[in-house]
Amino acid sequence: MEYHAVPDDHEAAFDGVLRYAFSPERGPDDDTEGPDRPSTFHPRALYDTDDGVSADRAADAAELDPEAIAVVCAYYAFSARIRGDHRPVAGVSAVASPPEYRRRGLVRDLLTDLHAELREEGVAFAALWPFEFPFYQRLGYARINDYTRLTVDPDALSGACPPAAGSFERLTADDWAAVDAVHAAWADGDFGLNRGEDWWRCRVFQSWGTDPYVYGWRDDDGDLRGYLVFTVDSGDDDGRDDKSMLVNELAFCDREARGHLLRFCRNHDSQVGSVRISGPADARLFDELDDPRAVDTEVRAGPMARIVDVPAALSAVSYPEDVTGTVQFDVTDETCPWNDRVVGLRVRDGEGTVTEATSDDAEASAVPLDIGTLTRLVVGSHSVDRLADLGHVEGLDAERRATLAALFPTTDPYLREGF
Repeated sequence: MEYHAVPDDHEAAFDGVLRYAFSPERGPDDDTEGPDRPSTFHPRALYDTDDGVSADRAADAAELDPEAIAVVCAYYAFSARIRGDHRPVAGVSAVASPPEYRRRGLVRDLLTDLHAELREEGVAFAALWPFEFPFYQRLGYARINDYTRLTVDPDALSGACPPAAGSFERLTADDWAAVDAVHAAWADGDFGLNRGEDWWRCRVFQSWGTDPYVYGWRDDDGDLRGYLVFTVDSGDDDGRDDKSMLVNELAFCDREARGHLLRFCRNHDSQVGSVRISGPADARLFDELDDPRAVDTEVRAGPMARIVDVPAALSAVSYPEDVTGTVQFDVTDETCPWNDRVVGLRVRDGEGTVTEATSDDAEASAVPLDIGTLTRLVVGSHSVDRLADLGHVEGLDAERRATLAALFPTTDPYLREGF
């Protein structure tokens, strides 16, 4: 098997593998095109070169037969906020294989090659939305956040709606810069992505299914202060009660803008029987409704992430300025062997210095943990106390636990984008 970037003239074969994996009901000859792909999308594949393709020829993927594609994946070159600053993050996507190549460990091989490439490119973190959590846990990924779905009758939103003010406006992809400014003010927590024009045009204003509506709210001065992205699902019937307004993003600069976006949803009471808002948990809605029990809340497991280069990750992130400390980690990583070792971390003045521990004494005193647990600690999704409660960190004395708690306070990351 040969790992390669997929050239443009192999795109049809690449898409055929994805179509069979994710929408086989479309059939093998379906020529329906999806939305344009952003320039940050980088397809990769393992090519089955066992049938007479030499290693020299395999060095150039353009000379390979597209029919030799065995398994595929891709990554988006993202920039995400991690511990206060934006860091390169690979959004792993499109992981698929045709049935004749399954159950052979090829996806593990493919992602190991991908992680090695990311490491060479200086990308220390990767994230994905799993089709199956145990599968990706075995590959070193760990869940970093959950999300909620709030479902409510539009009439029940009245208590959260301010008096009418400003104006609503249908937005298009050409408005992406103004919408991006609102998004930056709203998604200001950890793992908020720095979206680019391509992402807005190809992944927000377009969809693989039904393209969404994007509406914004402007205040009386004409400033865009909030927007929402939604589709309408007709369910099994065309009647109002069966239709649902599915809000994938409800973004706002302040409480006033949020209230007017909820007013926009309430004003669809003649069209839909329910409004479903997906996003971070928002207990404020319970406080603002006349009947808080009118909202059905569903919590769902969210995306996963992993460190692909431990020294680079520990060196890149920021630490509390007022904390000085030293700790060793005995890292277990079954799919990225370069991480499977003992490393030392020394923190001073908000910066971390990483060294490889070589002595037996250092290894004996190191904190043993797997790569997924270390990822959660570094990105701030789980505190050391929570990880210890879960049994993922064992044998910590009070001093080392206190040091880890001080070096890695929780940050409550939230990755909004699906990919």
